[in-house]
Amino acid sequence: MIRKTLLVLSATLLLGLTACSSPTASERQSEPALERPAFSGPWASEFAASYDRATDDFTRSVIEDGTVSEEERAEMIDRFTRCVADLGYGIDEYALDGSFHLTFAPDTDADAANEDVKGCSRSSGETEIGALYSWTHRNPDRADETTLIVECLIRFGVVPPSYSTSDYANDVSNDDYPFAEEDAGRAALEGCRFDPLGGGT
Repeated sequence: MIRKTLLVLSATLLLGLTACSSPTASERQSEPALERPAFSGPWASEFAASYDRATDDFTRSVIEDGTVSEEERAEMIDRFTRCVADLGYGIDEYALDGSFHLTFAPDTDADAANEDVKGCSRSSGETEIGALYSWTHRNPDRADETTLIVECLIRFGVVPPSYSTSDYANDVSNDDYPFAEEDAGRAALEGCRFDPLGGGT
C-alpha cells in the first residue's frame, strides 16, 4: 500500500517556550492537587513544570525522580507508537530531538492526522518525557547552546580553532559558514545542532 510520509518536527528544543508553560485554569480545576517532588539540578524547573502538566501515573512515575532513563524513554516510545498505530498511522525514525516521520494513507487529511498524533503524544507521555529526555541528554549541564555547537564544529574540524560564538551568530544570520568542504561542513552543522556533545553520532 502506498503511504504518505510527513516529517514531524519537535518542539523540545525550544527550551521552555511551550514546555515550560503553566497548566490552564480549567486543567488545574479538573485535576486533583498532587504533591510535587523537590526537583534539583539544571533542568529542575522543566521537570517541575512537566510533572504539574502530567495527566497519567506513568508519566509522573518517570518524571518524579528527576531523570529519564533509556528504558523509560523506550517504554514511552512504545506507548506512543502503539497509540498512533491504533489510529492507522505509523511512526518511523524517532530521533533524539523528538522529531519523527509520520506515515499514513494517501487519502488521510494531514491536519487531522497531526491532531490525532498530538492526542497520542499527550496520552502516552511523549510530550513531557520526550522533551525532558532530549534536553537532559543533549545538554545535561544546561550549558550555552551556541557555545556547545561552536565547540562541536571545531571538534569536527570544519571551522578553524579560532571560530567564535560571535562568528557563528553572524554566519547563522547569513547562512554562510567558513567551511572548506561545504558538504562536510553542512553535515557537521546538522549533527552539531542535533546533538552538540556527540555531533549526531
